[in-house]
Amino acid sequence: MRLITRSLTNENVTLTAYLLDQSNEMRNTHNRPAILIFPGGAYRGCSDREAEPVAMAFLAEGYQAFVLRYSLNHNACFPKPLNDAEEALELIRDNSQQWGVDPTKVAVCGFSAGGHLASALGTMGRIRPDAMILGYPQILATTSSIFPSPLPGIDTAVDAATPTAFIFHTFEDTLVPVNNALALASALEQFKVPFDLHIFRNGVHGLSLAAPVTSGGLRSMVDGDAAKWFDLCISWLKKVFGEFASDQDILLDENISEYDIDVQLGVLLKNPACKTLIYQALPMLENSPQLQDALQVSIRQINEWGGEIASQEVMEQLNFDLKAIPLD
Repeated sequence: MRLITRSLTNENVTLTAYLLDQSNEMRNTHNRPAILIFPGGAYRGCSDREAEPVAMAFLAEGYQAFVLRYSLNHNACFPKPLNDAEEALELIRDNSQQWGVDPTKVAVCGFSAGGHLASALGTMGRIRPDAMILGYPQILATTSSIFPSPLPGIDTAVDAATPTAFIFHTFEDTLVPVNNALALASALEQFKVPFDLHIFRNGVHGLSLAAPVTSGGLRSMVDGDAAKWFDLCISWLKKVFGEFASDQDILLDENISEYDIDVQLGVLLKNPACKTLIYQALPMLENSPQLQDALQVSIRQINEWGGEIASQEVMEQLNFDLKAIPLD
């Protein structure tokens, strides 16, 4: 995994990327969906409980993850935080190739005030995410008095271009009442924007994953039912972005510059001249019951894993002869 932190334009604003490594054994994951996370904290701080642990949870499901620590306190006057979110989303899409991200599958995930920012990006941003995940979001202008400066209401900003949303809240939340989630769902319905809405009976404000690891040691921050929001969210994301492709019998990398013993056996056997050379040098392969299982590995690996079934001289000659065969 790679960890990259970039400073953005506004003061003390950073974007941290948690990037899963690419592997030729998992070619179907070279371009992954991404989750851009906005922790909560009343625009006065960014909660650590809603930052890296949430990123790690999404990483475990195969998503690239990013955490934005946006403008706070005296810098939180809109549109500064929104500008931070726009810049972060643009940076992810601009670097999508080198960061292993599918630029058409970037969701924002915001909690509380971070939910306000995530939904602001989805409704007011000059660029918008492809989906929104909103945990106990504060979206009503009438309940923004807890913030350091007045904030726009999100329910009145929803339009037909607003991306699909997954919203979860708890009935028990007294700091950001559940009517915030209900008002947002109503606005989305008005514009026929698809959404999932999950209201759990129990759970105080700021649950994050609602698990012991994100509880800070507080019993009130753990709730088994509310914790189900994450699995429900992953199921929803798979419907929105799709699953990683797994519909092939074997995965072959045919983007090669020449034939040699480091090319996958399955690629080599597609060429009749290569096939003849391989079976002459390694006749035991032709009728081997493990041949199908060996198609995704190289001749060199087959020889090493098989206990050097061919001598070094035979392998060197095979490599020389394969290199002499022109690519199809």
